Amino acid sequence: MVKDKSTLPFEVTYSESTEGKAKTPMKRLAVVLKPEKVDAITSALRALGLESTIYDVKGAGKEKQRETSGRGTSTFDLAYTTRKVVATVVKSDTVDDIVGKMKEALGEESGAVVMISTVDDLVRL
Repeated sequence: MVKDKSTLPFEVTYSESTEGKAKTPMKRLAVVLKPEKVDAITSALRALGLESTIYDVKGAGKEKQRETSGRGTSTFDLAYTTRKVVATVVKSDTVDDIVGKMKEALGEESGAVVMISTVDDLVRL
């Protein structure tokens, strides 16, 4: 086992290889949201003692993003929309509470999507 001084919001035992079972059941939460909502989510996660990673992403979907140019005389639709992904890893038994806090921080009609996936193991490189 590898020991290090990094702090996580819960106790984690790292493996030296990818074989074996995870010592602590964990889930990865990835929230896809509009860029202006990032501060609300990250402050809610910080209040819970969680750290997060933020990604810039682009996507093509039903929603169109409009761009103005010049002095606002012309607008055009972009082929993609810009979004942010805020990701964190939490204990499996706290997922419902954390998703509830995120929903509360974002409010109604935020359009955010939370993707929840299982984390099998953490390997420190």
